[in-house]
Amino acid sequence: MDRGEFTALLRSMIEMTDSSLSEEEMNVLLEGMFAAGGFENKEELTFEDFKTMLTQEKDVVNLSGGQLKSEIAKKEAASRPASAVSRPRSAEKLKVETDTAKAPTGVKKHFITFQKFVENNFLHIFYLALFFLITIAIFVERSYYYAVLNEAKGLRRMAGYGISVTRGAASSMSFTFSVVLLTMCKNTMNLLRTTWVNNYVPFDAAFGFHKVSAYTSTFIALGHTIGHCINFYHLSTQPPDFVGCVFSNTIWFRSDYLPTFGFYLFQTVTGLTGVVLVVLLTLMIVFATPWARKKVYTAFWTVHNLYVLLYALIILHGSAVLVQDPWFYYFYLGPMLLFALDKLVSISNKSVPVTVLKAEHLPSNVTHITLRKPRTFKNKSGQWARIAIVGHGDNEYHPFTITAAEHEDVIAFHIRAVGPWTTQLRQLMDPERLREGPYPKMYIDGPFGGVSEDWSKYEVAILVGGGIGVTPFAAILKHVSYLASIKAKINCKKIYFFWVTQNQRQFEWMIDIIREVEESDFDDLVTVNVFVTQFFGKFDLRTVMMFLCEKHFVSISERSLFTGLKAPTNFGRPDFQKVIRDISLQWPKVHKFGVFACGPPALTNSVSAACSHVNKTSSASFSFYEENF
Repeated sequence: MDRGEFTALLRSMIEMTDSSLSEEEMNVLLEGMFAAGGFENKEELTFEDFKTMLTQEKDVVNLSGGQLKSEIAKKEAASRPASAVSRPRSAEKLKVETDTAKAPTGVKKHFITFQKFVENNFLHIFYLALFFLITIAIFVERSYYYAVLNEAKGLRRMAGYGISVTRGAASSMSFTFSVVLLTMCKNTMNLLRTTWVNNYVPFDAAFGFHKVSAYTSTFIALGHTIGHCINFYHLSTQPPDFVGCVFSNTIWFRSDYLPTFGFYLFQTVTGLTGVVLVVLLTLMIVFATPWARKKVYTAFWTVHNLYVLLYALIILHGSAVLVQDPWFYYFYLGPMLLFALDKLVSISNKSVPVTVLKAEHLPSNVTHITLRKPRTFKNKSGQWARIAIVGHGDNEYHPFTITAAEHEDVIAFHIRAVGPWTTQLRQLMDPERLREGPYPKMYIDGPFGGVSEDWSKYEVAILVGGGIGVTPFAAILKHVSYLASIKAKINCKKIYFFWVTQNQRQFEWMIDIIREVEESDFDDLVTVNVFVTQFFGKFDLRTVMMFLCEKHFVSISERSLFTGLKAPTNFGRPDFQKVIRDISLQWPKVHKFGVFACGPPALTNSVSAACSHVNKTSSASFSFYEENF
């Protein structure tokens, strides 16, 4: 193979990644590869020469990727001030520490794992335990009262112990359904995140806690429904005068009339509202499943907005006073007032349409929209907002991460068209439509806190973005770039950003943001690693040649062949266990790291598993936060 044929081979490999090189750059790359193999004086390569070139670089061909090069550690050690956290100065030091460290085994290993789990999730565990303890306590107290202390009234003797189950369930549901309302107060939680309360309440877990309280309420409601069916059956078999004596103040019927099961179910306020509540709650649960939210979001949104009817029916259901005076008001009034005020704030935000200043169609069906920023809109990097299109479903709001940094005077979103609404948005925000008139305005509700917002609380933050999941980190990196340009103080000492993408050309806008960071990051605050998975699992000549091209081009031009960034491009998926372990070794005096992952579930699950594994064997603790896109 002569030089011309080898050049054609290289160019075909590079074109597979949608990249290109000038003639001069290609010649420099060719000379570098020939020189590295000791073939600078040869015009042709034999098969043995080609094999030698590949085997010399076998250390580069590592599809697991994710290795933190010793050169980075050296550069960081030289560039960081003396007050910075110290770390090993060489790869040899890392190896020695890795080989000599004795991982705990047996009971001690499990104890350390449990200890770190509790440490990283203490507030979540505390509030979950408190929630379930209160729920169980209410259930037990009411059940015991109607099973033992209220025996004299005769209801338990007629209906059996089903009455104690239904009363315990009814009272505990009064608490759980009220908690559901609290988890819906997004504006209140966003305000409290900026105060000292944020140190004691895990507001980031509000969505998860909303689901826990909702599913708990549904489970208790199921027991309540079954218990009432048993009660109604028993009551329908009792003599009319017995039943009339017990329900003399709540249900009226003739003294010679024997109420049937259907009478209690469809001819009493309690029974009829209960039937409607069961149907409504079932619909809300079914349409809240991940599949329904993804496939029929409009139906999910419509059904979920029936919560007003749900709570109205709950009040009416208990107001009939079939057995006891309702308890719901005691639990409900406070959360209801807070939720009403919170809702008024959202309504006021929605009342003023926001102008779309610019729209762009980007690769991979991504639409970039830029909106005018209202004076009252104060966002932080990593937050999100809900948006709706004026005139195209004014009440259909969808959540998206804000990709504009907090210092910018606009609001920006990068939205991928993956469903009916986002596809419609892409069509409406087509620059070609400007000939027909301006873009439709948008309603915006927010901003609201996201899990990535807390990156600055950690001395060392690890950011992992996959696909469109890089959007939260776009705002963070832009803000870091801005802070670096004005020489502002940043609490975080180091940021590691890992970008996993199928094809780097899919999100060229992200490359531009990373380039801005590289140009302004004079203190080496941010370390970026790009992983391209397009050829993952295809470990053949093409992959090897791309590795070789990348390595030699970086050594010559100090930038990636495929992205143009200073950050290296790796082919394959990162080994996050090795990544996290190496980072902990580079920062031995840091005991708590923040790991933030945004992307598809497969990626976030991989990072989560890596954190859990390293937490079992490392003295450092890695707190994991995730968002799925």
